Amino acid sequence: MLYECMEYSNENRQFTANDPRPPHPKTNALQRRILKLVESHALLQKQAPIIIAVSGGPDSICLLHLLSFLYPDTKRIAVYIDHGLRPDETPAEQSLVRKQAAICSASYSCVAVDVMNEKKRSGRSLEEAARILRYDALEKVRADSQAQCIAVGHTADDQAEEILLRLIRGSGSSGLSGMKLKNGNIIRPLLHEKKETLLAYLQSLRISYCIDSSNLHRNFLRNRIRLDLLVDLEQNYNSSIRQTLLQTAEILSAEDDLLEQLSDSAYQSCVREKAGSIQLLLSEFAQEPLALRRRIFEKICWKLESRPSFKKIGHLLALCKSSSRKEIHLSEGLRALREHGRITFFRPVEGEGYRGPAVIEKRFRAIPVPGPGEFTVTELRRKLIISSLHRSSSLTSEPGTQLIINADVLSFPLLLRPPDKGERFRPLGAPGKKKISRLLSDLKIPATERYCYPVLLSGGCIVAVPGIRIADDFKVTEETEKVLLLQWLDN
Repeated sequence: MLYECMEYSNENRQFTANDPRPPHPKTNALQRRILKLVESHALLQKQAPIIIAVSGGPDSICLLHLLSFLYPDTKRIAVYIDHGLRPDETPAEQSLVRKQAAICSASYSCVAVDVMNEKKRSGRSLEEAARILRYDALEKVRADSQAQCIAVGHTADDQAEEILLRLIRGSGSSGLSGMKLKNGNIIRPLLHEKKETLLAYLQSLRISYCIDSSNLHRNFLRNRIRLDLLVDLEQNYNSSIRQTLLQTAEILSAEDDLLEQLSDSAYQSCVREKAGSIQLLLSEFAQEPLALRRRIFEKICWKLESRPSFKKIGHLLALCKSSSRKEIHLSEGLRALREHGRITFFRPVEGEGYRGPAVIEKRFRAIPVPGPGEFTVTELRRKLIISSLHRSSSLTSEPGTQLIINADVLSFPLLLRPPDKGERFRPLGAPGKKKISRLLSDLKIPATERYCYPVLLSGGCIVAVPGIRIADDFKVTEETEKVLLLQWLDN
């Protein structure tokens, strides 16, 4: 329903910083506070466009007018997201947002998202599905418009509700520190302001806004917190509960910033990121305090798009103590495999429902190697580079990056193929033959990566396992005149 404030006497008047009407002192004070907050925290810059999420409610309408007043020369794009949930109210909201955007000399855009379909597809709650689609849509508009950020209208009241919501659902100190003024591309210029202050601002300037009827439905947890729990806490426990929650969040936010710095440093020392997987080195990890170990696991889960939880972190901490090879299934198809003093996080296949074996061997068709050159193995996301060199070149074999072989005792074409099961060869310097699988195991190559090492053959004999070892029969000797440099690299 539309909250009917007095309209501007001229509906087509363009909003500028040189408004001839003298502002109310409280209105002027709000503008000064928002300007100081934006500039002191470097929330935005004047050069690049700003996306402003505008639902039509008082908070977002106030945000639109404040940013338009403070930054009239910066391109502003008011974006309305149609969630498809309130068809009877949406047209009025769209009309109001379009009109207010015009008054503020801002561009207007409307994006429709299908929340019900996302809810059915993902199994998420209606609120969660709407939030995810809303921010995805806003980010797409931001990227398409090459805007610097997305401004949203969260207030101090929203912050208090969010802290209680996270406490009820279960959250650590990071969650209880509340929403941030800036989080990635999202900025919240109104986060320190009360809703009553914004309502007074709108009334003083006779600006209309809409009331979302779904905000009164008690089937949503957030609404029950706002309409019932906070009211009960204020009346019966602490009349200043909102302020108390905000102060607690401020304390926890500062502590969280410190812990985040420490955990980032710890993460760098004990985590190795690779294409599609993350490895955790347990010896280094064990040296960190429990608080940082939990945060490292949380960071890994978020990076691999698997929501962390207290139970999940507990399973991972227990996995660290296992003395044998062990694997656990996490959410969204993610696996954690412990072996050789490390835990490897990976997805065997794309998709959330896979329940098969963790290690899936990626086979590829044998590749003929007619001579020196570059040969890509698409399935492994690797490439083999072979260079012909004279013996006088100052090169040394470096397993993992490059190998040097005796070109005098082999003949092209060579053949690059996956190793056969149980296949053996004699590695350089070894007393006898060894299974390739055993060699990879001895070198502590994770089981999830062993498929990445094929064999290179000449006349049916293994010349080398690129990136690992050459065969003893193809080593460089005093009589060698020409050599080949083998490089096994990520593609």
